Amino acid sequence: MEEEDIDDINSIEKLEDYDIGHKYLFRICLLGDAGVGKTSILTRFCDNTFKENYNNTIGVDFRLVTLKYKDIISKIHLWDTAGQERFRSLTLNYLHNSHGFLFIYDITNKDSFDNIVNWINLSFDNNKNSVINFLIGNKCDQNSSRKVEESEAQQFAKEKGLIYLETSAKSDENIQKLFFYCVYKLIKYYDKNDYTEEDNAQLNSSHTEEIKIQRPNQNKCGC
Repeated sequence: MEEEDIDDINSIEKLEDYDIGHKYLFRICLLGDAGVGKTSILTRFCDNTFKENYNNTIGVDFRLVTLKYKDIISKIHLWDTAGQERFRSLTLNYLHNSHGFLFIYDITNKDSFDNIVNWINLSFDNNKNSVINFLIGNKCDQNSSRKVEESEAQQFAKEKGLIYLETSAKSDENIQKLFFYCVYKLIKYYDKNDYTEEDNAQLNSSHTEEIKIQRPNQNKCGC
């Protein structure tokens, strides 16, 4: 994270008003093997809660968050995708229009790190327009059981053009920073490129209606 960005990122706030008007609607997909902590990260950010065990995500789940940066209101759809192979075709449907990806592995599970390259290839093969992409080493509270060295992950992230960050849903380390930084970078990118409200509405309108039909009263997260 660049030093000059820190104050701006810290100024971002969550809003409880889901129905407030917004300039941007962003989609961010969380990807990685089953058990790496995707649902834990999302639940910690949205609800500030943590459980030791979650059932594996079936298909795709999502949460809706409203954030304010300066005078810019953004809504963020956070897609929690299943890590199991049998749901891969369903996951593909949510990659095409995502603005960014969070590739998540478990620092105590080397296989989950080795498989990240497959998630990257899957995502980039199905989306050429993602703006902000992170490599996330989760469960950093279990450093004594680490199987992936931070230096190795940092080098991999550099080679792939990803931003690297280690998190812990259990201890809440870097969870808010991750999502705030992601949204901050998206806002800066689209503001710089004169991305208009009309562009945003055209890109997101059809899929937003699909979301409302699938989950009319569930998983709204004003945080």
